Amino acid sequence: MRPGTNVAEMQSFHFGGTEIPPGTGVELSLELGDGPAGNPRSIPVYVLHGSKPGPVLGLVAGIHGDELNGVSVVHHLIHGDDHIANTEDDTINREQLSGTLICVPVVNIEGMLLEQRGAPDNRDINRLFPGKQSGNQSQRIAHALFEGVVSRADYLIDLHSAPHSRTNLPHVRADFDKKECLELARAFGTQIILHSSGPKGSLRREASTKGTPTILLEAGTAHRFEMEAVHSGIEGVLNVMAHLGMIERKSRQPGFRLLVRRSKWARAEAGGLLYSLVKPGDHVKKGQNIALITDPLGAKTHTIQSPRTGVIVGLTLNPLVRAGDPIANIVLCSENKWMQAQVEPDTEVPEEESVDDEESVDDA
Repeated sequence: MRPGTNVAEMQSFHFGGTEIPPGTGVELSLELGDGPAGNPRSIPVYVLHGSKPGPVLGLVAGIHGDELNGVSVVHHLIHGDDHIANTEDDTINREQLSGTLICVPVVNIEGMLLEQRGAPDNRDINRLFPGKQSGNQSQRIAHALFEGVVSRADYLIDLHSAPHSRTNLPHVRADFDKKECLELARAFGTQIILHSSGPKGSLRREASTKGTPTILLEAGTAHRFEMEAVHSGIEGVLNVMAHLGMIERKSRQPGFRLLVRRSKWARAEAGGLLYSLVKPGDHVKKGQNIALITDPLGAKTHTIQSPRTGVIVGLTLNPLVRAGDPIANIVLCSENKWMQAQVEPDTEVPEEESVDDEESVDDA
């Protein structure tokens, strides 16, 4: 803010015909048309408009209706731990905020109510961006979000969890070939960043292509609030906001970070019932037993071994497996380096190591 400028002199933020004064937060919506019973359908939006100039950051969760950790991340950023907006425990002080935060806690409202990944028409919204105004139901949802939020944002963070059959160690995915995306990913502060431009029609790919640098958080699994995953998302968003100059905050970074262009899935070589012997974040050695497969009576039929020394980033949860099913996503990393990643360093610039392995994230 230039010297002598006060809140009253700052410009309001306009969203969907609503004027939002500086230093305030307003609950709004993106309209989607009527539902089967004639009821209005919409996407809830909460806009925090700061009292100081700065960028517009979009924060999106719930594109997949069963992925709830991101929903909780947005709730805590809007309302604080007491879930009441504009109280002393709020994570973001609106009067001290520089710029604007556009929060979309749940994009796929009906998918969430149905406890399913896709929209009610069973399409994956995250393969349909930028959407179509006169398209099918899912394309219209994608269009409303893209035009209403992405087109207004200077930067975007898309919050996800693994599907119900898997779980993920919190990590960021970004297009390493786009400088601003990689800078955002580093600022977020996870120990592992995976290179991924995203599938065609995904929000991060289409938004980045249109000029809005976008990163994606993967944390935990579906159908639940996992507070460790939620807190990693909250910390990461606040780190990004500090990086963009929106808030005053010391960035919290790991002692060591892996930049991974490719990783490796350990796969089942036979079908059966799966018993995992590891969890996300575990460091494993090449040849170490990471899972057992049994027959229906519980007798061991096969052992799955780690194909390399590294860190478990993703893990299947479904005990029913077939030959070729992915069991564990493993990133190359020495044990000493991974131990270093668990310690918060004195510097805000952690040591980094690049990994280029056999499979891209998008291959899996």
